Amino acid sequence: MKKWAIESDVLITPGKPVTKGKIVINNGVIEDVTSRDANSRMLLTIKDGIISPGLINSHDHLMGSYYPKVGNGPYENWLPWDNDLKSAPVYEERQQIANRDLYLIGSYRNLLSGVTSVQDHIPHFVQEPYLDILPIKLISDFAIAHSIASFALNWGGDIQEEYAYAAANSLPFITHIAEGFDDETRSDLQTLKSKKGFGPNSVLVHGIAFSEQDISEIASVGASVVWCADSNMFMFNKTANVREMLAAGVNVCIGTDSPMSGGLNILHEMRYCKKVYNELYQEELPCRQIVKMATENPGKAFFLDSGRIEKGMLADITVFRNQGGDPYESIVNASLADVRLVVIEGMPVYGDAEFAEVFAQQDIEVQHVVVDGSEKVVIGNLTGLLDRVNRAVGFNKKFPFLPVAEA
Repeated sequence: MKKWAIESDVLITPGKPVTKGKIVINNGVIEDVTSRDANSRMLLTIKDGIISPGLINSHDHLMGSYYPKVGNGPYENWLPWDNDLKSAPVYEERQQIANRDLYLIGSYRNLLSGVTSVQDHIPHFVQEPYLDILPIKLISDFAIAHSIASFALNWGGDIQEEYAYAAANSLPFITHIAEGFDDETRSDLQTLKSKKGFGPNSVLVHGIAFSEQDISEIASVGASVVWCADSNMFMFNKTANVREMLAAGVNVCIGTDSPMSGGLNILHEMRYCKKVYNELYQEELPCRQIVKMATENPGKAFFLDSGRIEKGMLADITVFRNQGGDPYESIVNASLADVRLVVIEGMPVYGDAEFAEVFAQQDIEVQHVVVDGSEKVVIGNLTGLLDRVNRAVGFNKKFPFLPVAEA
């Protein structure tokens, strides 16, 4: 892999944004972050750009990557929604598509919105056949439970054993939790504690029913929470008490959930989080905090070598269009057309067509496409994927999260 560098107007670092910053990439890793001349024969200068850590989607179900949303809530817990989903005509339509292609749909949905890594919540044996064919990274090292209540799906092993494995190997233990309002679901955190699955490695998805005492305990042990605001409001007309969590110092991350219940993509989800926070609390959630919840915080929650732009981290990078003013606001308000370049472990995988030469210099084959009216280049065969979907369902299927046409 060739040594190369990227420079642009603004560089998002853990401390504060750096003006006119450069990243030097070598062998998939960030070798240097500097405002000096970069020691590299390949230098990509992006005008009107913001270099950010690659976005991390902390909760998704790639096999559920379909549209439209299904449901007639509010529901008491996740199970009646799941029953409605599986009896819906669109679910039968989705079943005509090969699992491989559903994984690709979900991966491109994430990639086009600037995501470099996604947590696909499903047992290992389901996702493992597809890890090497996807254009983004799955967070594939984890311990798992589907959820905590007695009606949980049988994912993973015994919760105590799953958590012990995570703790011994510096991995996350990931589970849905407190997703609803019935008495059993409201007691999920106490049940998790009794099953010895609660600690600093716990990544707790949803948490709608968490009490103030629950939140205090989560903060005290250093566990993380994944906030899926759009999905929560659609299914339950309520979401987690994120203001209380942030005030307590909980490590809060953002996830989209499946597009059959949640947001179109991570960019939509970040804007939705800002909107619903304002509606619930009559105060602003700072854009800097939102970006942190999609980069640095999940990097910590999932024990990743990404999520921050600093020397020695993996070169997982997304460049957004600089709209002027606060760079974090530019990221939160970005459209698909504003995602200018995505780099995963030092390799460009998606970006504006004007950067096609950068791909060519690294011998990376690309397809030219039009995304949301903007000409892009992308690895793989995205239009071929959409053609296969159309043949499988028997008509021209449109996904609002993949507004793609041939160039």
